[in-house]
Amino acid sequence: MDKQSEIKTEYEKLPGHETHKISMGIHDCLTFGFGELDQFGYWQHPCAQCARHHEKAYPNDGPCWPHSEEQIEVMNPTSTKRAKNVSCSL
Repeated sequence: MDKQSEIKTEYEKLPGHETHKISMGIHDCLTFGFGELDQFGYWQHPCAQCARHHEKAYPNDGPCWPHSEEQIEVMNPTSTKRAKNVSCSL
């Protein structure tokens, strides 16, 4: 499967987020959201709630995009804005 393909999973989704989807971003981390999926694996409408839910349910998968403010701070302490393509290497 290429990075632009949507990943099909069977994990329990958050109530009200049943239409949200997962993909693999160009940075080799899972991305969560809905709408159009761009050529780099990022969703038109990202969903941080789904990303945090997945991180808690599947901690071995590592950080998911959109990243939390805490993850961005660890990855880039000088960042003041959410970055779309931050690295997953902690």
